[in-house]
Amino acid sequence: MFAATPREQLDRFFNSIANFVGAEVLGCLVSGYEAIRFEAINEAITEAHRAAAMELGKRGLFRMRDHILSYKTCYMDDCLSYLADGRQPAEERFSFLEYLLMMCGPRFQQGWRVVEERINRFLQASSLRIAYRDFTFRPVDAALIENQVHEPFWELIEDRQWANVRADMEQAFALRDTGGPDPAFYAARALESAIKVISNVNGWSTGNEKGAASYIDNLVSQKNGRFVEVWEAESLKQFFGKVRNPTAHGAGDAEQPRLGKHQANWAIEFCMIWIKSLVARM
Repeated sequence: MFAATPREQLDRFFNSIANFVGAEVLGCLVSGYEAIRFEAINEAITEAHRAAAMELGKRGLFRMRDHILSYKTCYMDDCLSYLADGRQPAEERFSFLEYLLMMCGPRFQQGWRVVEERINRFLQASSLRIAYRDFTFRPVDAALIENQVHEPFWELIEDRQWANVRADMEQAFALRDTGGPDPAFYAARALESAIKVISNVNGWSTGNEKGAASYIDNLVSQKNGRFVEVWEAESLKQFFGKVRNPTAHGAGDAEQPRLGKHQANWAIEFCMIWIKSLVARM
């Protein structure tokens, strides 16, 4: 996306963010004690530099110069010059900035929301289709999904009865983000748990159910008030039959079915949207 972004838009953002980070973020880390005046600043910058360089597969991104008197050493100018340097790749500067903000964020506690808002205003003013939230830069479309699906989802399953739903969905995200095996399996398990909870809470469960399909029948039953419509029940059954079941069972001597990265993301989003919808109907 950066290749298609006009240079002036990127320059505008990085110039603004360099000034803001220097004055409002790193500037707040300056200590009143001379001997450790820049210690927190230098720690945040060096840790961010190390993490970003490692992620990008580079030995370093910029040079940090030491003062002849060690207690006067401050890497802020080196850091801000790098951020504002239009000759440096935008994606590398965004990576470094993301890590730098991540290192500084915990020191601001409740005040970090204000920092996020300011950064997002800089992004909007530069006409960049990027948003910043929870220490991460992401495309605007992803941010919309976060606002409209993810945040309401976690709020809806805070109560104790949804503990298994929450635990399995958290595991799905952990496996997805670390490249672990079959994150969609845990997302599907979270969806199945939600369906079972709804069936149990409403007194529709008989104890004779065999798998997710039987619990879905409880939800679609006309006798139980048609909690979901027939077409919705069919969609849910198809997901469990075509997506969850093939990867959840042993394949014998055949090749084990696996979902690709984009398919796994789709499965997780599918389960989240369905859980959000079902819980909201209660």
